[in-house]
Amino acid sequence: MSIKYPHLLSPLKVRGYVLKNRMEASNSLPHFLQGPESYPADSVITHYANKAKNGAAIVTCMGINNFTRGKDFPMDFDIAHFPDYDLYDATSQNYLLQLADVIHYYGSIACMGFFIGPQTGYPLKAGNELRLIDSHKDVIEYDEETLSLIAESYAQQIGILKFLGFDMASIHFAYRGQLPAQFLSPLHNNRTDKFGGSLENRARFPLMILERIRKEVGPDFIMECLMSAEEPTGGYTLKDTADFLKMAENYIDIVQLRAPEVDIAHPTGFTLEETPFIHYSEYIKNSGTKVLVATIGGYQDFDICEEVIASGKADIISMARSWISNPNYGQLAYEGNKEDVVPCLRCNKCHGRGKHDPFVSVCSVNPVIGIEHYIHKLVSAPSGVKNIAVIGGGPAGMKAAIVLYDRGHKVTLYEALDSLGGMIRHSDYIDFKWPLKNYKNYLIRQVAKRDIAVHLNTNATPDLMKQHNYDAVIAALGASPAKPSISGVENDYVIFATDAFMASDALGKNIVVIGGGEVGVEAGMHLAKKGHNVTVLEMRDILAADSTLIHYRTMFEDAWKAIPDFHYILNARCSGIADHFVTYFDKDNVEHSIEADHVVISTGMIPHKDEALDFYGCAELFYMIGDCKQPATVQQAIRSAFSVASAI
Repeated sequence: MSIKYPHLLSPLKVRGYVLKNRMEASNSLPHFLQGPESYPADSVITHYANKAKNGAAIVTCMGINNFTRGKDFPMDFDIAHFPDYDLYDATSQNYLLQLADVIHYYGSIACMGFFIGPQTGYPLKAGNELRLIDSHKDVIEYDEETLSLIAESYAQQIGILKFLGFDMASIHFAYRGQLPAQFLSPLHNNRTDKFGGSLENRARFPLMILERIRKEVGPDFIMECLMSAEEPTGGYTLKDTADFLKMAENYIDIVQLRAPEVDIAHPTGFTLEETPFIHYSEYIKNSGTKVLVATIGGYQDFDICEEVIASGKADIISMARSWISNPNYGQLAYEGNKEDVVPCLRCNKCHGRGKHDPFVSVCSVNPVIGIEHYIHKLVSAPSGVKNIAVIGGGPAGMKAAIVLYDRGHKVTLYEALDSLGGMIRHSDYIDFKWPLKNYKNYLIRQVAKRDIAVHLNTNATPDLMKQHNYDAVIAALGASPAKPSISGVENDYVIFATDAFMASDALGKNIVVIGGGEVGVEAGMHLAKKGHNVTVLEMRDILAADSTLIHYRTMFEDAWKAIPDFHYILNARCSGIADHFVTYFDKDNVEHSIEADHVVISTGMIPHKDEALDFYGCAELFYMIGDCKQPATVQQAIRSAFSVASAI
């Protein structure tokens, strides 16, 4: 049998173990799967079991954070939602054993991520008492005795993990977030004793930790170190990383090379390069270190992954979002099936949604994330073949048609325009929307490869549905842009953002965008990058207030700040459009005007609810999904399509 990706899927010997392939599920977890329990919840165990079942050679669990539970932090603080398993509680240990056991069931390496969050301490068992050591003071405040205790605590805890059946630990030294990483960094370490100054001195404490761990766990345990491959200006360099690894190669087996800062380590569409950090692993591989090199950051395309391993640029491909967005990522690799890989949107909603959204784990393209542990109770087998019409060829309509067909139904998809895609067709025109474009094209290909009857340029009506005697009709009619009550909004130089994305060449030099939500900002950015002078007016005191907060918003801000012709005014209430000017009131109720050759409106969407309800009674079963029920994100549209289609 021919294997399409022989290098990616080749085994790899590490210590006394054999990795079944070169794919690692990195230290990650959709943040809200874990509740306040001090042990892995069923939702978490199921999530990691699915990664092992899916084909990951190493499954890295997130969970040793040492007393960082959400009760101690504001709920909008990222780390407040990390799992925090109590290694010293026997009842918690029972569940940790179960977690390792389910990963082993599928022949994968059970790895635990070891991350220490801010303002916490390392526990150290002394007799029957648990001692906490403050580990987040400035590096200069620690004496050698305390550093030795902290190193001993690392070793003690990872020794417990080994006892509980884990084969591997992933020690977090990245982003200057933990004490050992701060010692290593000249940006933090200003000591003048033997723990400061030269790289050899700055490495002394991190090496003390790694040496103690290795002594505790012995030779038959895998150790991975997560490192920022380099730091911002003034920090350690890529050469320093190579030199440090040569010092550490007797203790660690794998280095996972990450970005200098935490947010950019989770690349978004604003990062136009698909795999922006491969040069790190290539450099370290050529440095002569014996440590195996794992590269991370945007890997999903099997061809890219295969080339990286085959060319010797890295030994392991470490991925987080690929395993989240795809319920069968590893299986597709073994099948050599690249076309069915669900593209990740890089929206980072797996870390959380907007600032004002509820705390729930989701994935924009995998509708079962957050409900993996009971999805089998929610979805039942179809009770026979039905003839079903889906009206609307946007993401919700396409997803519904795909799921329905896969459940054995006969499906007809109606779309009023000349192509599928709906509201996300604009992604064809915007460079930083390339992940969404990939997903749109993926859905279109998935529809095309199935025997789904697609009628384009067809305005579906209730009478048409009745003529075909469908068993079920699903309305996915979407929504239309809302038109604000502003004088002059009917002028012919006023257009909606959804149209502006696709008509930038036809617009004048000076453009005012009314509405600085996420869509308005993206429209402004796109037009400014196309050579227009853009000003966005936003009523609130922040742009894109509802954009994804964690590992997304900072990169969004950096992207718009990098565009010279993109401008914005906050606390601005538009008062009128006239004579190619826009007037607005500022926060002090003083009126101003801005020249505008064209005005772009981005003030929300109105669902086609009434139009959808007209189809009620055209078939025995009737459903509404996506934006026609309520204006929604891609994630919400896909979840609604999946849930309805899975019930038929």
